[in-house]
Amino acid sequence: MSKKLLISLAVICVLVLAFVGINLKKDNVIRIAAAGYPMDEIVKIAAEDLKKEGYDVKITVLTDYVTANVGLNAKDFDANFHQHEPFMQVFNKKNNGKLLKVKGIYDVYVGFYSKKYKNKAEIPNGAKVAIPNDVTNQDRALRILANEGLIELKPKDGLYNLNDVINTKKNFKFMAVPIPSLVQAYQEADLAFNWPSHMLKIGVHVKDALFIEKNTNGKYAVSLVAREDNKNSKKIQDLTKAMTSEKVKKFIEEKYAGQGFPVF
Repeated sequence: MSKKLLISLAVICVLVLAFVGINLKKDNVIRIAAAGYPMDEIVKIAAEDLKKEGYDVKITVLTDYVTANVGLNAKDFDANFHQHEPFMQVFNKKNNGKLLKVKGIYDVYVGFYSKKYKNKAEIPNGAKVAIPNDVTNQDRALRILANEGLIELKPKDGLYNLNDVINTKKNFKFMAVPIPSLVQAYQEADLAFNWPSHMLKIGVHVKDALFIEKNTNGKYAVSLVAREDNKNSKKIQDLTKAMTSEKVKKFIEEKYAGQGFPVF
């Protein structure tokens, strides 16, 4: 083999290796959209382990859940972490989405709070009750009220809304409001649905709730979500492993105790 040919082959090998290296480096970037605490903190903990595996985790914190789903569906992100499966399913239906739940990570103690009353029996006839106005969480709130025996819902498949309430034992007057407005609604209504993280901002704890959600079997777990085309990729498999580590479980159990609990 001539010296000139050997040099040409060596150059080709260097170029091939460089190209492979560039693509490997690119493939080792995990782009994930997450909501605020504790979601972003859980991803940061997972990123520490993923860094040891050679991954570069790029976290984008988004408070607009629809934007996070649009970005994932458009392949701007590899995964996102902010929603439960019913919310994701509604997005898919409305937007021809291809999102899939990969793994439930944690659930929270949602429930109903009252600034005026200490227990369910004290709630007056004609009470003003604040619930979310988005379809999945309105369904969730109505199911809690039904389980507590305060309302009756007509038999149906799918998500419940206010039109499905066929009886309120105390003639409730419902206020359907956006999620960010529920804390303010708590100040004004007789009874208001909310999440523990929102209530903690005004010094109200889960133990102060009149009643909380029971027996959902992980239906509303905050989940790692990917797409149909990448759900089985090594990148997503490694991300799932890191987000279900003992370190993540310990963080949820110790730092998020009283608000939520791991489901893996």
